Amino acid sequence: MLGQKGLLSILGRNRIQAVHDSAVILAGGRGERMLPITEFQPKALVPVHGVPIVKLQIEQLQRLGIQRVHILTGHFGEDIQNYIKAQSFEIEVVCIQSDPNFEPGKRLVDSFSVLPDEFLLLYCDNFIPDDELILDQINSLKEISMILQVRDTGNFELRNDQECIYVSKDRSTGTPYVELGYVSIRSEDFKKILKETLDLNLTFKIYSEKYTVSYLVLSSEYQSISDFKRYIRQGLQGSVMILDRDGILNEKMEPRKYLDSFDQLIYKMDYVETFRALGSMGFNFVIASNQPGIGTGQVAPEFLAGLHRKMTDELRAMGVNILAFYVCKHHWDDNCECRKPKPGLLNQIVSDFDLTPNLTYFVGDEDKDMQAAESAGVKGVKFPMPNFVNHV
Repeated sequence: MLGQKGLLSILGRNRIQAVHDSAVILAGGRGERMLPITEFQPKALVPVHGVPIVKLQIEQLQRLGIQRVHILTGHFGEDIQNYIKAQSFEIEVVCIQSDPNFEPGKRLVDSFSVLPDEFLLLYCDNFIPDDELILDQINSLKEISMILQVRDTGNFELRNDQECIYVSKDRSTGTPYVELGYVSIRSEDFKKILKETLDLNLTFKIYSEKYTVSYLVLSSEYQSISDFKRYIRQGLQGSVMILDRDGILNEKMEPRKYLDSFDQLIYKMDYVETFRALGSMGFNFVIASNQPGIGTGQVAPEFLAGLHRKMTDELRAMGVNILAFYVCKHHWDDNCECRKPKPGLLNQIVSDFDLTPNLTYFVGDEDKDMQAAESAGVKGVKFPMPNFVNHV
């Protein structure tokens, strides 16, 4: 095995010539276990320490000698495609859109006609930073090779020091290994079984019972966005700052008027530039906004969702990662607990993102924002505030 220093030396000079030259990333799921972060963005674009996970994966594959990457998209696939088009990767990256309702096995089979015969299969849930291990997997000559990690409960067991078997979709203490993706696939038999089952897990089971499945074991840490609590527990969200929406990210409408057309969305670019600078310092952002236009019937919920998806996509392109929108949709006469100046929205964000209140900033432009911040015990910052970046 190539030592880490030797690997880094090679990486510093040239991209490695890999045995595998293609990779496939499954990135079509709805990411429901990552809510609220995936409410308005696909899981593949969820930031890991400020960088979309799919970018981390592609850049790693690029430096390890992969020549082309196929991203199999579904839910919010257009957002992934737009993001990829805006990047400047040195290798070919192609997005293949399919039905958002497809399961991973069906999505993969549906793309077989345009995929290479052999490839490395990744899930957009996991990023393994261990380049040396991934290089070994890329260069594997085995028909099928997995990357496993030992757990208290799992669904893979080791037959011997060279073979593993998939036991069941349900995990147990008797099968203490899980599979993390980065699957080296060279087997036509594997693909034949998958075409019949359209179920990736079932195919792993049937194939491993009949044929040899090799494996490598990951002993180091990796980043997972498989579910929201795990994402927060790993600290992958970075430093979180809470922002008001209207008057902070975009220009306000007149009193008792609400933004109800994309044409009315005008960003406050001087403020956005401040948040871009904060983003480069490790901050990501959660929005806390009163939107009583929903309660009054002046704004359709479907429009609001589309607007927030648009803002998430466009602000990401400006270097501002929006993790989630927390919105009070009540009428102003409803006397709810979430409408600012009450602290309900802020309290929920602090709880969900496991924030320390007195170390958390909330940026707003009205006195009611500052009242909500005080009630929630967070640091209220009223814009405009010159040189705010220097105070953080």
